[in-house]
Amino acid sequence: TVNCYNKCMHYISLVPTFFAWWYGRGLKDLIQFLSALFSYTSNMFSVVTLLKTLFSPWKKMVGEKGRGIDGLKIWIVDNLISRGVGFVVRVFMIMFFLLALLIYFIFAALAVVFWFAMPVIVIASFVYIFIGY
Repeated sequence: TVNCYNKCMHYISLVPTFFAWWYGRGLKDLIQFLSALFSYTSNMFSVVTLLKTLFSPWKKMVGEKGRGIDGLKIWIVDNLISRGVGFVVRVFMIMFFLLALLIYFIFAALAVVFWFAMPVIVIASFVYIFIGY
């Protein structure tokens, strides 16, 4: 019985240690993970570069200037089409980034709420199982 008492006291002493880790280092690690995920998402879409090159030709596809007025007209039309395609693609990429950002913020908020609530949910589950409501 003394051995059982020592084991029980050992497990009971782990409870404050767990909560200190969960709301201390564990929460800090969660926030660092969410920050790294945000950085990864931002870098993956390269929004700053997309905004800087919003009106640039798509894939730098610009035809050579031809001779005469007809060559100039063809060059301008080709250039405008390439810039238009580049603009549309970049705008869609920025829209996808904003959608990914919205999903990220929802995920991050749910993760933090879940992180704070999980110990309470576990304790309430044990109380419900063993004592009832």
